[in-house]
Amino acid sequence: MTSLCNMPAHQLREQFAIGAVSAAEIAESCLERSAALKHLGAMVWQEPGEVRASAEAIDRAKRKGEPLGPLAGLPVAIKDLNDIAGAPTTFGSPLFKDNIATADDDVVANLRAAGAVLFGKTNVPEHGFGATTTSPLFGPARNPFDLARSAGASTGGGAVALASGMAPLATGSDFAGSLRTPASFCGLTGLRPSNGVVGTRRRGMAWSAFDVEGPMARCAADCKLLLAAMARGDPGDPLSASPHERLGKPATPVDLGGLRVAVSEDIGFAPVARSVRATFRDKLARFKQLFRELEAATPDLGAAERTFFALRGVGFVADFSPMESEFGHLLGPVVLDELKRARALTAEEIGAAHLEHTRVFRAALDFFEDYDVLITPAASVPPFAHEDDYPAAIDGEPMGGYLRWEAIAWGITLTQHPAVVIPCGLDPSGLPFGLQIVGPNRQDGYLLDVAHSLELAFAGDPELARPTPDIDGLLRRATETTIR
Repeated sequence: MTSLCNMPAHQLREQFAIGAVSAAEIAESCLERSAALKHLGAMVWQEPGEVRASAEAIDRAKRKGEPLGPLAGLPVAIKDLNDIAGAPTTFGSPLFKDNIATADDDVVANLRAAGAVLFGKTNVPEHGFGATTTSPLFGPARNPFDLARSAGASTGGGAVALASGMAPLATGSDFAGSLRTPASFCGLTGLRPSNGVVGTRRRGMAWSAFDVEGPMARCAADCKLLLAAMARGDPGDPLSASPHERLGKPATPVDLGGLRVAVSEDIGFAPVARSVRATFRDKLARFKQLFRELEAATPDLGAAERTFFALRGVGFVADFSPMESEFGHLLGPVVLDELKRARALTAEEIGAAHLEHTRVFRAALDFFEDYDVLITPAASVPPFAHEDDYPAAIDGEPMGGYLRWEAIAWGITLTQHPAVVIPCGLDPSGLPFGLQIVGPNRQDGYLLDVAHSLELAFAGDPELARPTPDIDGLLRRATETTIR
């Protein structure tokens, strides 16, 4: 029998609903796997006693016939940027190693109300910034397909927990690809929702168009289940809005044969390795017949790089200038370097960036009048060595910083449209390969149904189906005292 911790969340929920498994049994299976694979660096805080108590409370409520939330009995791993009452929120930084949250933040509170079993905190890079999830407090989150490789950032810990069977669901956030890149690197599904679907007061800059909360799981059906529970309007979030009613329904196949699909290897400007382009073309050749129409096209992203870095710089100054006054050089070189660059921006550059961002958003709206979805590679390079800060060059072209290599993701961030990454088999080197699928604005439920349909279609093809790491090998490796 498949271990409960390896089962997708929607199947676990079905088994729990009919009484075939208990919440306590699900929790115990996940706890056993988490304890056995500590060397992967996925979970950075966990209280097994609290996990068990939460699961047992849900089982008691079920026996009494009390109303249960949509996530009842399902363990959910929480990114260590979110507050769980009584737990540390370290942001991966030594500056906050003793920071204990006094209350759940709004995202976590919503999950608790939905019946989720809060499974613990997942690893993040320092302050949530960086190209790979390596924390000065907890070390690296190791890719379960190759322990020497990056799991992506900044939701790398959550991706490792999911891929290795520690939890069926994980929360994350996405600014420049922080849900999408780890999903791609670890053979998972991760969604950057339309801005406002998950209303939250966590953003210091409430009008920020970039940072969103979202789900990661092993399949699109599970992402939809988790996002439906996360989705909420909040009057304190000026960008929040009610999601389309389709989000509240279980994942449903769509007729792929009726879709008009655009494809792009680089969304017009992103550096993408030749090897990734070749793999993308090979994968596409295996499934392009699924669609009614397929055409090379991309939204007009114009001056995407200049626009993104200018607006990101404004947010950086707002978020970190007060912290610099308090902590100075202890903030770390990544944050201090970003602040230096951001402070060199002129008012003219900032104003031009806002105008261009508006144009890009409206151009994307027009684009999706002609196409149902856009499909691109999910990442510009395969998973790289986790000791590297970021890919320094792509095919000999210097990247000049830790973000340019991820332009395939943050270029889509500019559009404000939802983007989901789904697994698409392995690349020629045996590492996970992912597709990014972008859909119409605020049609998150529809996009996840398209992703679900593609995952079902891919399942019968070993070249396209979701890959799984060698769990038995990882468990054997856990007995070793040194990991190189």
